[in-house]
Amino acid sequence: MAKYQDALPLYRQEKILQRIGVDIPRATLANWMTRLGALIQPLINLIQDKLLAYDILGMDETLLQVLKEPGRKATSNSYLWVQRGGPPDQTVVLFHYDPSRGQVVADELLSEYQGFIQTDGYEVYEAVANRRSDIILVGCMAHARRKFDEAVKAQGNKGKSKAGKAMMGLSFIQKLYRIEKAIKGAPPEERYKVRHEQANPVLDDLHTWLEKSLPEVPPGSATGKALNYLHNQWEKLIRYIDDGRLSIDNNATERSIKPFVIGRNYAHPAIMRS
Repeated sequence: MAKYQDALPLYRQEKILQRIGVDIPRATLANWMTRLGALIQPLINLIQDKLLAYDILGMDETLLQVLKEPGRKATSNSYLWVQRGGPPDQTVVLFHYDPSRGQVVADELLSEYQGFIQTDGYEVYEAVANRRSDIILVGCMAHARRKFDEAVKAQGNKGKSKAGKAMMGLSFIQKLYRIEKAIKGAPPEERYKVRHEQANPVLDDLHTWLEKSLPEVPPGSATGKALNYLHNQWEKLIRYIDDGRLSIDNNATERSIKPFVIGRNYAHPAIMRS
């Protein structure tokens, strides 16, 4: 709990124990962690079966540095992959450590999965989906919103006319989020109905505006990057309206990985592999 829930490194736990008169070397604590990882593997396998049996899955990755990993420098980049899915009333979140962020890892994690995968647009998932007809990619509207928000902020005090397109794009996306807020917690059938009645017209207007604005903005500008992301991800970004169970973004999965960001520089690889 202290190591992985509270992000408290083992060397600190060693000193805390010493202050209350308990002398347990850090090497012993690390060995306990390794043995625990092996003991809970059967449970992880069962949880993974439940995760892969449901047809909606969110995925994300974050940078991780392992300080003492055999055969690798402490400065080497590794990655923590997260998968969030399972039945809505029994959400499953699983983490997987790997030195790579490449397609081979995604192939392994998704080898027994069929259904929707919601991600931030990382091309590795696109490559997996292109080779498999049983996987459908869903985009993350929060990333599109973030890019337009950054473009608005990048304009600074240059005036409203300069920030007009970025603000307009952000305004369209905010309308979509207001619809989602109104139907939060509603049954999938109702969410599907409301989205088709209310979100579809907004998406149609957004797409018309996008196609008109795209050639008018330098692609290297902050607004241009936001427009190009929206354009390139469009088919995946609007896929959420086709199924009331889907979310407009991948924020729930990204929130699941945040606890590891706090203490990721202290991760021990033995228990991260699962």
